[in-house]
Amino acid sequence: RESMAAAPGQAVTSNPDRLLPIANISRIMKQALPANAKVAKEAKDCIQECVTEFIGFITSEASDRLAKDDRKTITGNDIIDSMRALGFNDYLAFLQVFLEKRRRALKGAPSSKRRKKEKS
Repeated sequence: RESMAAAPGQAVTSNPDRLLPIANISRIMKQALPANAKVAKEAKDCIQECVTEFIGFITSEASDRLAKDDRKTITGNDIIDSMRALGFNDYLAFLQVFLEKRRRALKGAPSSKRRKKEKS
């Protein structure tokens, strides 16, 4: 995967359509800070670039694994395996707990296919 990062001294010319919404970034950042803290636009822009790059990096690794396995759908386990392969071990326990909770929650919820049939 080609990185979107610029070489030192070069300007980054980002495609705004590929970036996560700045409002979401700002909200997440503010939740991690004391109530009286402020975040400069430059800091928000920097984080926006970083998280977009991070998501692309992890997804690219997962995509490579899918190609090797001749599959087309990235699963939560693929993301965890990709993060492990890329050395993000500090996040694995949290992600595994999240994934398990999500799977339990989805087991109890009606599937979207069932809901569509029920509406008909």
